[in-house]
Amino acid sequence: MKYPAFAFSLIALTALACNLLTPAPQAAPAAEPAAPQQEETMPQPEAIPTATLPPQTGLPFNFEHFSFNIPEGIASGATGQSLPPLTGDENTPPWEVTPGHLEIRLDGYSLSEKFHTPRLYVFPVVGLAAVQPGAAENINRLQEILAAPDAPLSIHSLPGIHFFNAGTVFAANTQIVRFQNGSGVRALAVFGQYYAPVSNHELFYHFQGLTDNGQYYIIAILPITHPGLQADSNPGSAPADAGFPAYPDYTTATDVEMENYYSNMTDLLNTALPEIFAPNLARLDQMMESIQVTP
Repeated sequence: MKYPAFAFSLIALTALACNLLTPAPQAAPAAEPAAPQQEETMPQPEAIPTATLPPQTGLPFNFEHFSFNIPEGIASGATGQSLPPLTGDENTPPWEVTPGHLEIRLDGYSLSEKFHTPRLYVFPVVGLAAVQPGAAENINRLQEILAAPDAPLSIHSLPGIHFFNAGTVFAANTQIVRFQNGSGVRALAVFGQYYAPVSNHELFYHFQGLTDNGQYYIIAILPITHPGLQADSNPGSAPADAGFPAYPDYTTATDVEMENYYSNMTDLLNTALPEIFAPNLARLDQMMESIQVTP
């Protein structure tokens, strides 16, 4: 089943957080059910020291006020569309409500037939926070991470995805990534409504970023695989590498057993070289670094 769908200046961060992104306490959106989550603290990310980022190489793509470069081996191109505002009604699920945003689809992506479709999204921060309380919370979390890049991360502190009817159950290999006019954080993640396995079918490169002027919020969802992982989400599937832990039967496993499984998977993916992943993890980072969003 498919889910329905730092450098900020201190002034911009403060104004944005105070005026828009600290709503009164309210019930969590029905579209974002609680999901089992890791308790471990992940290794703290390291900021990429870039006062000026190096020139980017690759296939350039420009659409409206968004641009980036697609490194070799990632995709053959991209297609952009500008989606109009959509208000909630009896025919519109709440997670689909939008103030209007850009959606960038990667064409000819190096992986196919995965759970997630390779896409990037660009939302206006003010407009999105006004119509999506869940997104406002995610933006707050992202601001806190970027304001304190040396602080340890856990999946409880990482932002979710407001248009996913699921929560983060696994995240590893976190890293602060600076792009052309903003900053963000990426992780290798699995979302679910249950103790989902870390498999090559569902694992994805999850990036979220904010422009330095505080106007735009970027989400990237890009499938990624590791040769040691099990191929799919079936409990009976064995990992391709005997050194990787097998996925427990979550219907009978204890919370401790599941937490140990996720902890071991985190350690293995944290120590994997970028070129082991497909697509190459470093090239996905390069693609994020090339992003520029203009007013």
